[in-house]
Amino acid sequence: MAHLIEERGHYAPDGSWQLSILVTDMNIQRNLYVTGEEHIGGLMLKLVNEIGMSLKPLKLNHRLLYVFHLFPVHISRDWSDHALWWPDKRQWLRHTRSTLDQKGITAETQLEFTPIHKEAKVQLPDKQLIDARLDFSVNVFQCTQKLCRDIGIRYSEELSLKRYIPPDVMRRNATYDDGPVPIRPGEESVGPMTIRKAAPIFASQSNLDRRRHQSPALSTQGHVFNAYEMGTLPRHGNTLPRGVSPGPGAYNDTMRRNMMPSISFCEGLENENFDQALVHSPRIAPTKDTPVFRPQNLVEKAALNRGWLDSSRSLMEQGVFEGDIVILQFRFMSFFDLNPRYDPVRINQLYEQAKWSILFDELDHTEEEANLFAALQLQATLQRDSPEPEDRGKDDVDIMLDELENSLDAAAFSKRADLTEVPSLADYLKYMKPKKLAFKGFKRSYFVFRDLRLSYYNSPAEQAGPPLGDFVLRGCEVSPDVSVSQGKYQIKLLVPTAEGMTDVILKCETENQYARWMAACRCASRGKTMADASYMQEVESIKHLLNMHTGTLPRGENGAAGGKKAAPVKLPNDFNVDEYLSQRYVKRRSKQQIQQKVSDTHSSIKQLTATEAKLQYIRAWQALPEHGMHYFVVRFRNSNRKSDLIGIANNRIVKFNQENGDTLKTWRYTSMKKWHVNWEIRHLKVQFNEEDIEFKPLSADCKVVHEFIGGYIFVSMRSKEQSQTLNEEMFQQLTGGWG
Repeated sequence: MAHLIEERGHYAPDGSWQLSILVTDMNIQRNLYVTGEEHIGGLMLKLVNEIGMSLKPLKLNHRLLYVFHLFPVHISRDWSDHALWWPDKRQWLRHTRSTLDQKGITAETQLEFTPIHKEAKVQLPDKQLIDARLDFSVNVFQCTQKLCRDIGIRYSEELSLKRYIPPDVMRRNATYDDGPVPIRPGEESVGPMTIRKAAPIFASQSNLDRRRHQSPALSTQGHVFNAYEMGTLPRHGNTLPRGVSPGPGAYNDTMRRNMMPSISFCEGLENENFDQALVHSPRIAPTKDTPVFRPQNLVEKAALNRGWLDSSRSLMEQGVFEGDIVILQFRFMSFFDLNPRYDPVRINQLYEQAKWSILFDELDHTEEEANLFAALQLQATLQRDSPEPEDRGKDDVDIMLDELENSLDAAAFSKRADLTEVPSLADYLKYMKPKKLAFKGFKRSYFVFRDLRLSYYNSPAEQAGPPLGDFVLRGCEVSPDVSVSQGKYQIKLLVPTAEGMTDVILKCETENQYARWMAACRCASRGKTMADASYMQEVESIKHLLNMHTGTLPRGENGAAGGKKAAPVKLPNDFNVDEYLSQRYVKRRSKQQIQQKVSDTHSSIKQLTATEAKLQYIRAWQALPEHGMHYFVVRFRNSNRKSDLIGIANNRIVKFNQENGDTLKTWRYTSMKKWHVNWEIRHLKVQFNEEDIEFKPLSADCKVVHEFIGGYIFVSMRSKEQSQTLNEEMFQQLTGGWG
């Protein structure tokens, strides 16, 4: 019992010193005598043995005294879910072989012995708020992986966690002159100029700045008020008595509902019992009073990336504590192997995230596109209770046969004349270079597309000579400018040339012409020719999207001939325009006009199942020019401008004009040599073949920007021909930020 003897100055004659440790879920604090050579593992073992010695209360003369039993009574308990937490340093002590001296622990240190799994509220992509038990000690990458496994989402590397930021805070102070303020112990950063006190874990936690002198889990009277110990909060539908924490078995279920078992990274999920509340999300109707963040400009769109958590650090290390709200979202807009057979939850959650981004104006879209999104959403809603056809699922053999068939089709397409002919397109098109003031309108020329090169002439007879102009489209930016109702089929190209980025607009006359040329340009931007199998798939995808805009049924579907206008359908009585269109378009027209437009568009897709409608919604969402572009306000080194706007995409970094959104410069990942972060000045430096760029992010931490670059490179390395084992080490190497 020498460790219980109080010594002056907290030091014993043998050189040991007193260390105070709070056991958060038992309302007790223990003072142990230790030495600097003691290991973390030995300290925890000593603490557990000390906790096992209980105290028996006796009441004498109306005073409450504690005396020891003659023989110690040990409490049998599983402590495997507990670890030591250092509040001052905001650090988990997980390396059990490290000594106290190596970690810098002294007699002034306040430690906590606390469960690593804690309750949190997780907002899913569909805006459902669920109760989840998360591991607060592992990094966010692993925490997200476990959460996705529990709810049935494959490829968890596409998602991550964000901290919740109130909409009014999101709108205020989108940037700060010197960048985000560094996080200090006891505070959490929710963006520049928004440092606030971390949310209290316990009811008595009033000031986290007291952590150096007093554990935040203790009140001034020395009592702990843990809601779970007092049995006031439910844990999986039940309450726990005071002083009792669940064993490891309680952590297998993530949500308050009975969830499906965990799944491996690429393991098939057919026949699994998916939670239907995640496959078909409950109806959430936004109102005018609902506090939401609707970005009004590009700078406010940059604020959407302020809350992403560092994938290499744990939740508690980043100021997220028990009971806080975290947001699960798809972060990297590159979705691998979406399969209705295995991914009903993943498809629905992705569809819901796409839907809310449209309703909240996070991505620019036309009124025609808004009507298509509304029609697809309506079809998914109407078909949610209808069973999916059982024969739609394809096994691996069927999928391989389909891929072989597509390859053979592409090969046949490339052999139209003879075996040596290179696939090409040739037709009269109108074009315009907006930045050339001499061109005040469209000019008509004869265009030839071969390999990755786009050339144009006055007439077909001049093909033997030099062209009027030509462009290599590898690495160019391709975006549609289409209005089917107005007969507008334009292709916007931003082509890298020796003079910089060159704008070119191609104007097609018909849907078929637009589909062929648009598909060729998209393939060329990815470095693929028309001989690639993806070309014909791209053509058919574009045609199908145009058919949905025009309200015509493809040939053979539902027995109707191709090109026939489908009969409009009557919308349900509870159709609420606020649930289907963004406020920007709701305010433009009357409710009756909107319903008529949606009904006309819906008539062309009424044959789709709920899953097909969601997949079409996702594809239309991916076709938007802004899809997959993550904005950040930065300051370039040696620049005279106070700030600039950049975008991080899956294959490039883009510099924009903040006022009008025009592209000023594009840097492709294919020409990147290396990139790293200078943590002292919070600068990110990227070295390309042609030049180096260095900037300081102002709207988010530099680690967020770095993770987007490294994360997109990581997800681009996935392939069906390679093993799909999730390589966390590679992810951390690409996103770690060390040169």
